[in-house]
Amino acid sequence: MTNLKTIWLCAQVNFRKWPISPRIYTLATIIAAFSIWVFSWISDYAEAVDVAVTPWVFPFLLTTPILFPIYGSLTMLLFCDAPFSDGHTPFLIIRTSRRNWVIGQLLYIVLAAFIYSAFFVLMSILALIPNLQFSTEWGAVLKTIAFDPSSPSKYGITAFTIIGGSVMNLFEAVPATLVSFGLFWLVSVFIGILIFFFNIVIGGASGLVAAGFFTFIAYFSIFVGSLSFGNIIYYMSPVSWAGMFNLDWSGVGQIPSPLYAIGCLVGLILLMSIISVFVFCKKDIHIQERR
Repeated sequence: MTNLKTIWLCAQVNFRKWPISPRIYTLATIIAAFSIWVFSWISDYAEAVDVAVTPWVFPFLLTTPILFPIYGSLTMLLFCDAPFSDGHTPFLIIRTSRRNWVIGQLLYIVLAAFIYSAFFVLMSILALIPNLQFSTEWGAVLKTIAFDPSSPSKYGITAFTIIGGSVMNLFEAVPATLVSFGLFWLVSVFIGILIFFFNIVIGGASGLVAAGFFTFIAYFSIFVGSLSFGNIIYYMSPVSWAGMFNLDWSGVGQIPSPLYAIGCLVGLILLMSIISVFVFCKKDIHIQERR
């Protein structure tokens, strides 16, 4: 029998392991260093022009192709041990039932992906310190970089990501950040559920192989993929949809629309979740060591 309180308990058990997990501390450190590498140049530019920068840089996180493999790899590191079983799992399953336990793991993926995405947003803001000021607008610094990309080079500053003016023309700063966060979160959930699904249905390292494949497609589609197969490859690259710039916000139709991307992601997440629950409840339990 499905019980919401029991499901939450099963998800909560995984979060209680975070404080003693070296992998979580390693992941947090890498994300912090990664954010500084990607965004600190904007703070340097703000200092050079003596104008503080607003915090809305997260929408521009995945505007450079090389950042997709990094994002995919970090997300795989977070969910690499799905379905998160360890030596205590059999005793927990006996007390909670298989169905409640496996649904709890799915809930954990959704919540962990939210925290993971929020941490990325937080680090993108902290990377701008000490040249940071709060405003609900894009601000002069980001607009200048967006519409005059060569301006940082005048001060000897190398840009590590693209600040796109197209998003600024369509969205205000806060809505753009919220939309970017939602897409980033949804794709992170997709990667987590993908690993979960393959590890349960096939086993072994199949989940990481599947997630690695889709991460590769996201990078491949920007270069050789689009030249070889045209823009249709973007319709088969869910990881690419984590960035706003890979979706068609103007209705041109050459790349996936936001509605198409969200519909596919939600549909695939639900389908893989349902199959995972069904298969897990029918298969023998194989315990793996917690990493």
